[in-house]
Amino acid sequence: MGRKGSRYSLEDKLSYIQLVEQGMSARQIQRQYGVKDDQVRQWVQRFQADGIAGLKRRKIHRYSPEFKQKLVELYLAGNTSYPQLASQFDIPNSSIIYQWVNLYTSGKSLTTTRRFRPMKTGRKTTQIERIEIVQWVIANELDYNGATKKFAVSYGQVYTWVKKFKQDGPEALQDRRGKDKSSKPNLTDEEKQALKIKELEARNAYLSKENEVLKKLKELERKDAPQNQNIVPFKHSPKKR
Repeated sequence: MGRKGSRYSLEDKLSYIQLVEQGMSARQIQRQYGVKDDQVRQWVQRFQADGIAGLKRRKIHRYSPEFKQKLVELYLAGNTSYPQLASQFDIPNSSIIYQWVNLYTSGKSLTTTRRFRPMKTGRKTTQIERIEIVQWVIANELDYNGATKKFAVSYGQVYTWVKKFKQDGPEALQDRRGKDKSSKPNLTDEEKQALKIKELEARNAYLSKENEVLKKLKELERKDAPQNQNIVPFKHSPKKR
């Protein structure tokens, strides 16, 4: 089930849909193949609604700031999800809405969004860099695309490092080229401690981002509260005879 850069071919999509039909969950596909579970569910939904035509690439749309603001507020109001909004408003990828919400809760303008294209080629990294990147991905709920943007590495590199790390730990991320297979891990105690701190920082940053979303939601609720208090419920009372 190959990939071409940051895009999935029609054959890729159909193969993942077939796995779902065979009983594999979207979350299991994400863990095994690195494909976002929301993306898999969206493909299944489109395929069930429109067949193969629903899986073909769509034209890139430009969205107005007002439209972005509307969807951000709908998400922050609760009772919906990124995939549900993407389906409701015919947006090709739910991660687009996630980017808008992230910008909004970070205090940035919604007019500055651009479609991000992950790197197709990687770069040289040290073992410590690879471990730091893997820890960030795990702390951020397996956000592979986010890691490619943050650390300027390719999707394939990140996916491979995470897989190796989960199977054999930090030692699996050593550069073994030109080295004897019996060579021991080369991380010092200080480096291990520094990586542990970075891991905690990555997780705290992720949780802080989620807290910011909750704060924005509470702000919206406070703004709506005075209006709701002014609404007088209509009561049916029997007329006196």
